[in-house]
Amino acid sequence: ITFVAVLCLLALSDHGARVAASFVSSTGRTHVPPRTLRRKCPPSAIDSSHHPPHGRLPEASSTLPRSPSSLASVPAAMTTAASGLLRSPPASVVFKAMIVGLVLLVVTNRSRVFYPGSAADAAYDEPLPPGDIGGCPWLGSVTMFGGMNKYLSKRASRMRGERIWKMFGFGKPLAIISGSDHIRKLLNREFEEDGGVSQVTDFGSGDLVDIFFGSESMTFETSNAKKHHLLQRLVGQALTPESVARGMPSLQRCAEGSVSEMLASKTVVMEDVLKRFTVNIAWRQIIGLNLKGDDDISAFRSAVAAWMKGVANYFLFLIPWPMWLIRTNPSFKAKAYLNRKIEERIDELEAKGPDGSTMSAMVFATDKEDGSATLSRQQVIDNTFLLILAGSETSSNTLVNAMLLIGMHPDCWDKLVSEQEEVAAKHGVELTKDVIDKDCPYLNGVVKETMRLLPISFGGVRELDETLVLEGYQIPKGYWGTYSAFLTHEQDSKTYLEDGSHMDIRTGFKPERWLDEETRPTTEFIPFGAGHRFCLGHTLAMAEMKTFIAIMARRLRNFDLITNTDKLKWKEGVIITPKDGVVVAAHGKED
Repeated sequence: ITFVAVLCLLALSDHGARVAASFVSSTGRTHVPPRTLRRKCPPSAIDSSHHPPHGRLPEASSTLPRSPSSLASVPAAMTTAASGLLRSPPASVVFKAMIVGLVLLVVTNRSRVFYPGSAADAAYDEPLPPGDIGGCPWLGSVTMFGGMNKYLSKRASRMRGERIWKMFGFGKPLAIISGSDHIRKLLNREFEEDGGVSQVTDFGSGDLVDIFFGSESMTFETSNAKKHHLLQRLVGQALTPESVARGMPSLQRCAEGSVSEMLASKTVVMEDVLKRFTVNIAWRQIIGLNLKGDDDISAFRSAVAAWMKGVANYFLFLIPWPMWLIRTNPSFKAKAYLNRKIEERIDELEAKGPDGSTMSAMVFATDKEDGSATLSRQQVIDNTFLLILAGSETSSNTLVNAMLLIGMHPDCWDKLVSEQEEVAAKHGVELTKDVIDKDCPYLNGVVKETMRLLPISFGGVRELDETLVLEGYQIPKGYWGTYSAFLTHEQDSKTYLEDGSHMDIRTGFKPERWLDEETRPTTEFIPFGAGHRFCLGHTLAMAEMKTFIAIMARRLRNFDLITNTDKLKWKEGVIITPKDGVVVAAHGKED
């Protein structure tokens, strides 16, 4: 505000400078020393005898109101400013009036101008949540992009235990919400007829959702609860525990291939290995493609990587880019390639009948409540993309982090190997869903502990369609209710330590906490979300991750963590991961 006021003073004429200084001083917003006026005004314009001691403004300004907390001074100040302007040269009157008006607007409406939509709803008596509305005007905090979960943790620590607080980010006022009960209250308001919350789907250009996600998936059905739940039931038939169990041989083949890849090189970047692992599952098990040759497989992997890069690009969705520019983006071209592959596969299934792929189950799914209800072609396509996103990006990133954590804790690796030796001796080499779910408790703990410490970045978002009162605070219409899995995990009373060591990757990684009811995290553990949109693919995701680690523990003697954990740097994504992708050197049992 001071900066804007100084610019205005420089823009005004000599007499206008005095008028503006009097106006600003009278509203109690700033103070301009007389020597500043002397530099800007000719000697004849200022009578030094009129200056009181201690550097106060001329006596002419002392007659103006001086209440900084009251807008009563504004009319008088405007009268003084107007009379001064009228004595100025006519050619500059309009310009000067605009400058003074701008100063007045900024001084009296700072929050409304710079942080639109952040004001309280006057129809409600409840206060806004605590917290500061600030940051870059019209955008909000930009420092959070360097590490979103850590940023939220630092800000939450200043809230003294509050589970609901406010800030400004992504160009919107945000209510940050943690705690599973609070989050469920928010999410369960979705689809309410009298107004509640809705999934945020309006990003930048209105066509971006269609281009990068597809508007016919479960995620982007925001207005019709009946249709959303129908989609859940139909898509869910492809993701039942029984369906995932039938796909276990395919998951094991993919894991075997990825571990062989680790052993084939002196060192490997696990991010590359694991993204190939999850993408292989996407084309083999989710879509059911029969890719032939390295060129076809490489083309598919490259397309998925390019599409994912666009999906994870926050700035792509924050700015309304023109469509002609979007169509030149590599992510757009990659999505078109993948779309063609999926359509070809649907044609094949319709011609030949069902097989064991996940997409096949969607193509031929019928609703048990309404036998005539099926998924449209576009719904199959868009939900297939959704499963690729959920099954590839989140699972691969979690596995990358698991490799880091296991490598940092050698005793964890020893326990994994010991458990898998016992399981293999009991059940043989074939992994089944029953085996990894019932006979691998430590493996289960490793995966869950990784997700506890390093869950999805920032959190999910719902837009408030109507003002919501939650735990005594109002969250006004138009705010984004942002729920944080990281803060919820951090604040879990079962694991909480005041020094924060329970969330430190060096001191807080304890898979054994999941083996005992006394230490096991509570319902505050929410890596897959909550409410109407609890992750439908969580069973497949857990099976993918546990299968890879189990096969690795069976085939490797050990691995060396090459990544420098003393100077660890992170990069943002759907889930934060080390910048170098976690470099390891794997050693087979026969070495």
